[in-house]
Amino acid sequence: MGCHQIDKTRVGPPFAAVAERYAAGGQPMINYLANSIRNGGRGRWGAVPMPAQPQVTEQEATALATWILSLASPAK
Repeated sequence: MGCHQIDKTRVGPPFAAVAERYAAGGQPMINYLANSIRNGGRGRWGAVPMPAQPQVTEQEATALATWILSLASPAK
């Protein structure tokens, strides 16, 4: 929670905004986010890059990505 919060911008975007952007993608987006957690990224949310988190296992990254996407608002 040092870089992200659920509903407020900190260093990176709020998890809820990530969920809204990627929720419709299903399992491919879970895989995409899990990969981003482990390997980092840049340019998707502005100038500040997301550092890689190699200490997070693939299974943990998948669980985190699944949880993040669960924060998306239900479709109306």
